Amino acid sequence: MVTYSPFSVIAQPGEELRLPVHNGSLAQAAIAAPAGLELMLADSNLQIVAPANPGLYPVSVTLANGEVRDINLFVTVPASAIENQQLNGYQMGPAPPGHPRYPELYRAPTGFIEVTEDVLDVRMSPHFTLRQFLCKQQSDYPKYVAMKESLLVLLEGLLMEVQARGYPAQTFGVISGYRTPWYNKQIGNVPNSRHVYGDAMDFYIDVDRDGRMDDLNGDGKQSREDVVLLAEIADEFMRRPGNSLVYGGVGRYGKTSRHGGFVHVDTRGYAARW
Repeated sequence: MVTYSPFSVIAQPGEELRLPVHNGSLAQAAIAAPAGLELMLADSNLQIVAPANPGLYPVSVTLANGEVRDINLFVTVPASAIENQQLNGYQMGPAPPGHPRYPELYRAPTGFIEVTEDVLDVRMSPHFTLRQFLCKQQSDYPKYVAMKESLLVLLEGLLMEVQARGYPAQTFGVISGYRTPWYNKQIGNVPNSRHVYGDAMDFYIDVDRDGRMDDLNGDGKQSREDVVLLAEIADEFMRRPGNSLVYGGVGRYGKTSRHGGFVHVDTRGYAARW
């Protein structure tokens, strides 16, 4: 499970999940879960069978020592439900093209979280809400999001790292999270952008909440040097022993007329730097 609480787990209908407990024991644990959700305690694992119906299924585990681990189980709408490149009226576009050299790392999303207005502010992890990962294309609800848990782990780890370096951010400002292939094409991005695979975010530190990257290096201005500094923090974090599951791309982007500078991160599984 999950070192973080709350933490989100994303599953296909009927998928069997085995969630290990870190820094705690399931002995004498108390579990609160929606009626009809199949779950079982086995050794140091919580085993869950995802329901057939897509949606949010909150689970709360209280360990014997009193610690509470909240899990938001999101059961996805299968990608097979897409018809004419739309999902329930939401424009999705064609499936991502994949990568001949890394076919396993470029698999198209198999399912999508259905987002209605009542779940926008559900915490995917302690410092990030579902709203922050939405594609920015204009549409009515429901909307749909592809996401990988590895991105949540990366973002929480990076946030702890920037806090340890003296930047009191409580979350990150977001330029872009998930993108549907349709929207990704509309903004002129490459078809194989990691954003369409659900494991990428373009972000910046915005403690003063002015919608721009903060002056991280203390030179009195918002500049590319601040972007470089944040990218170096992300690169160093990814390269640490034990962080192989969140290893991937780091990109640096300067400010434009539409937004300030930002850093791209993803968990593609191999190094990419630009």
